[in-house]
Amino acid sequence: MNKITLKRTAICSALLSTFIMIGGCNDDNSSSSNSGQQQTATETLTGTVATGKALSGANLEVINKNGMTKSVVVDANGKFSIAVEKGAPYLLKATKGEGEAQTILYSYASTAGNVNVTQLTTQAILAANKADQTRDYDSLAEIYANWAQLVKGSTTDEINAAIDKAAKEVVANLKTVFDASIDTSKGYPSIFKTTFSADSTGLDKVLDQVKINGLNSKCSGIGSTYQCDVQYKVNGQNFAWNYNIDTTGLNVVVDLGNNPNIPSGNYNLKVTTSVMGQGATVTIPNIPKPANQNEFCASDDVTAQLPDGQFKINSCSFNGTVGSINATINTNGFSVTYDVKYEYTPA
Repeated sequence: MNKITLKRTAICSALLSTFIMIGGCNDDNSSSSNSGQQQTATETLTGTVATGKALSGANLEVINKNGMTKSVVVDANGKFSIAVEKGAPYLLKATKGEGEAQTILYSYASTAGNVNVTQLTTQAILAANKADQTRDYDSLAEIYANWAQLVKGSTTDEINAAIDKAAKEVVANLKTVFDASIDTSKGYPSIFKTTFSADSTGLDKVLDQVKINGLNSKCSGIGSTYQCDVQYKVNGQNFAWNYNIDTTGLNVVVDLGNNPNIPSGNYNLKVTTSVMGQGATVTIPNIPKPANQNEFCASDDVTAQLPDGQFKINSCSFNGTVGSINATINTNGFSVTYDVKYEYTPA
């Protein structure tokens, strides 16, 4: 979802006297222990897996920078939500079918939140690998299998820059398709981050028109000699992909305000936390509002307002302007129930 940039320290400061009773607050970089065991921090990725048509029933696997993996089955609409061991950047792989009928797609996430998995995100990762003059891996499968090693060999900023550049090149290659499919007067959607549904509108309308085969084949060569047996078709016609296309002036915007499922504008967010009969309220200005209940409840930005420790979400709801979470926290040997209420009002 759009980032709700709240700091746990704000909530902790407001409830410090209460939290001391159960072992204290922890800042964003610390972790609690229970009976001497360190707890594993997680964050949530949500998104859509599609090639135009939803890739329903696909196995979606995420690997973090430490090589830890987690998987989930994509639902009938191509949607997924998965809590992964914290360790950005992440690489995602969606697999469905076997043999010649098998479809494998890849994607990349620099942070938690929404991430799309499509033939366009797969192409962007392929292009970023092509541009790497010190490339060690000849296929997307090898990149995925060696992700932890690859991340150690580069900085996150370098990887983010390479992916962002490749994503812009994808949009630039398909600029006429985007222009004919959606309103691009405010900019072009992010192929990785812009929320969409597999319903032949918005970004999905673009996916409907673009077919890419051979993305998972082995490549060879370095730099200008890099070759992959990939075939591109746009609206049924062969398409010559330009790996050196100019992206000057190309404006990519995650939230274009064109998709009714993506809220526009910022909101003031009032967060009220109650625990053990004690409560406190803080207000954070200019917060993007989640689009729906699934987006609200799946967001690590929301659950991150709970203190560190193992927690079980007992209930979560969101009606468009008001959200609430009831959770049981186990931290430092104590089990405590928290009620957190979120209220969004136009800024």
